[in-house]
Amino acid sequence: MASIVIGAGKQLQIIFIGDSGVGKTSIFKLFENHEVFQSPVVTINPQTIERNIVIGPPHETVKLSIYDTAGQERFRSFTRQYCRKADIAFLVFSITDADSFHHIREIWMKEMAGNSGEGDTEMILIGNKSDLMDERMNPLSTSKQLAEQYQMRFIEMSAIKNDDFQKLYGVLKEAVTDVIKKGGGGMKEDIVIINDDKPAPRDGRWCKSCRK
Repeated sequence: MASIVIGAGKQLQIIFIGDSGVGKTSIFKLFENHEVFQSPVVTINPQTIERNIVIGPPHETVKLSIYDTAGQERFRSFTRQYCRKADIAFLVFSITDADSFHHIREIWMKEMAGNSGEGDTEMILIGNKSDLMDERMNPLSTSKQLAEQYQMRFIEMSAIKNDDFQKLYGVLKEAVTDVIKKGGGGMKEDIVIINDDKPAPRDGRWCKSCRK
């Protein structure tokens, strides 16, 4: 049953970073409309969507601005503007690409550390393409070790498995809660509709997928 909260709320910015071809945009599309892409998604321009997430109790709605840098990792200066504003970063690698995992620490974590601006960015490590276990190059234990070393949340998932979105949503909710508890997030002023413990729908497709 929906309830209405009037007044100021929190707003967080989230980015996807990692090597090209690891599936960042495919995961982003799950947030956009829960659409699963069986073929690689090639993007040229950055994309942004906004979603609401409810944390608590007590219930509080947080607006999320989610950015897909869309291949702009090639232009490091372009990506840095996103890093400076990010409250949460998804660090994405492919379990079938050992280099993409090594680059998480060698490149992308350094980018976040050097360009995250004021405060610490909450980082979530994502090993994508878990549907390709036979092609695994990066051991699960190695990923877990990196996550533990830097106190990051970690999941393995497949962007072509819709059910895996729930894994991602679960760790994102935990991260959002931590950021808010630490006093992070900008303010927004609007009327927010809270739909129990699920993201508030923004369009018909999102609403339909939330009911699944």
